[in-house]
Amino acid sequence: MTGKSEHRGHCRCGAMVMIAAAEPVFSVYCHCDDCRRAAGAPVLAAVAFMKDAIDWQSAGSLKRHTNGTAHRLFCGECGSPVAQEHDSAADRTFFNTGFMDAPERYPPQAHTFEGEQLGWLELKDSLPRAKATLSIKRP
Repeated sequence: MTGKSEHRGHCRCGAMVMIAAAEPVFSVYCHCDDCRRAAGAPVLAAVAFMKDAIDWQSAGSLKRHTNGTAHRLFCGECGSPVAQEHDSAADRTFFNTGFMDAPERYPPQAHTFEGEQLGWLELKDSLPRAKATLSIKRP
């Protein structure tokens, strides 16, 4: 993830559009129960950008759900999960990789909460695996 370029994401209906004008700071697979439930998937892939680099082109339908210190962002029109923010990493937003217009640009760099990975999910890679999070604190 090098070189300056624009990074854009949008929800299914287009009501939520964001552009980040800086490179991402981190990309990850998260296996925690909360991320799985929020994404409706066996694992969540996310890419983090510093908040000061994010320009919400349209965010009129942005909704938030708070669970402890995690804040889930989603589109109030189509329900698409968009991102997560965490009190202990208040300077960044973790966008769901599927929200990004070019998700192939953000391959995960690590796995977090590997102890919560579903037993039937096999991801064979050589990425580092952490028992907890690498960049945020969990309540």
